[in-house]
Amino acid sequence: MTASEAVRPQRRVGTFTLGIVLVAAGTGMLGSLLWPQMEIGWLLKASPLILVALGVETLLSARGGGRVKYDWLGMILCFLLVGAAMVFYAAAWAYENGEFINVRNCSRCADETSFRMDYEFFNGFDSHTLRLEAGDALVGRIDTRNGWLEVEISDEDGNALLEGAPLNGDQRVEVPKTGDYTILVHGRKTSGKFTFARVPAELPEEALSAETEETA
Repeated sequence: MTASEAVRPQRRVGTFTLGIVLVAAGTGMLGSLLWPQMEIGWLLKASPLILVALGVETLLSARGGGRVKYDWLGMILCFLLVGAAMVFYAAAWAYENGEFINVRNCSRCADETSFRMDYEFFNGFDSHTLRLEAGDALVGRIDTRNGWLEVEISDEDGNALLEGAPLNGDQRVEVPKTGDYTILVHGRKTSGKFTFARVPAELPEEALSAETEETA
């Protein structure tokens, strides 16, 4: 052992990986502020690289003669890095599988007669409940450009009147009895728009097509 190697300070395991994580996170935050339209979901998707970097750091340090210090502070640092990677991975999985609503450039209108959405990106779930009378019709139009949109219409007893994945084009559901009907939509990284509107039973047949065009 030379004199320079004897005085070389030891570095705790995980410090290099921590530095990389801080630089990447800070760069992503700055980029999201400077370019609000930038998709930052890739930062969550890259979270497994924390474990990769920590493993590479450990292997290289062992190969280089064990100049990395393994003490209780180093172990705590490794534990925090692994925990952060797992949390970010769970968030990325939820983001990919639509566990929460994620929409951009969306206009939404929901009232006592209709449910409308127009969106550039929709990933997640949304719903609206309408009070419908027996003999009414619930007419809809779905225009999907990318991804897919699943729609389920059910009554207050949980019976499904419309269910499909993916749906597109014109839809029509006849209302068998008076009650509350829930429209549940599930978007999977889709862009487009949809409209569902109540057509009262007393509406003349010739006005039906005009009503559908207006709500679309």
